[in-house]
Amino acid sequence: MDKRFFIVTMLFFLTAALWSQSLQDNEYYRKMVQLKTQSEAAFDEGDYGEAKRLAEEAQGYKELSDQWIETQLAAYRARSALNLLKKRVDEVTRWGAEKNYPEAYAEGTALYKQAYGEFHDQKDYPASLETSRKAIDILSVVAYVPGASAYPAFYTIRLLPGYTDCLWNIAGYDFIYGDPLMWNKIYEANKSKLPDINNPDFVLPEIVLTIPALSGETRSGTWVDGEIR
Repeated sequence: MDKRFFIVTMLFFLTAALWSQSLQDNEYYRKMVQLKTQSEAAFDEGDYGEAKRLAEEAQGYKELSDQWIETQLAAYRARSALNLLKKRVDEVTRWGAEKNYPEAYAEGTALYKQAYGEFHDQKDYPASLETSRKAIDILSVVAYVPGASAYPAFYTIRLLPGYTDCLWNIAGYDFIYGDPLMWNKIYEANKSKLPDINNPDFVLPEIVLTIPALSGETRSGTWVDGEIR
């Protein structure tokens, strides 16, 4: 093959690979661009041997960049599925699935632990994604079974017109404790869920609070938008 044709073909191929997605701003991509520039300069100077060598080296870095991008995309897909599964596990746990759907709950939570390990420990993102999808499918059969209690075991913080729920107001709701002075009981049970564990006034919408039962009281389900489910 004519050396000039080979080099021009290689440079054209590399140029076509220079797309603008943010993931391409990685060390391999930047090295590829540097080598490509050097190869073009060598070609313009008539040093075709050096231009060929640099173009081939640039091609190697392009392949490394492509592999890195694919790994990052795989990690993103697996992380999204794992987060979705975690939310589902938390939801069905609040619904009492361990009692009402013992087989699905046991299998689903076991798969969550497996998917978590595959993602964080083994870095096997495709396997983690597949395991998370399987667990989500298994837990899809779980539905909320209303209990006899009129009091919720969990409460989802709301963004209300003009302000956000606070522990004082939540404790005062008649379906919680009916006494705002009991806000500290909720605070002590939910410190780890708050943005700042030392600031009980700082809460955010969508945080699901655990509502400890009082002596002789039975609670079940989650209070959401006016109903327990």
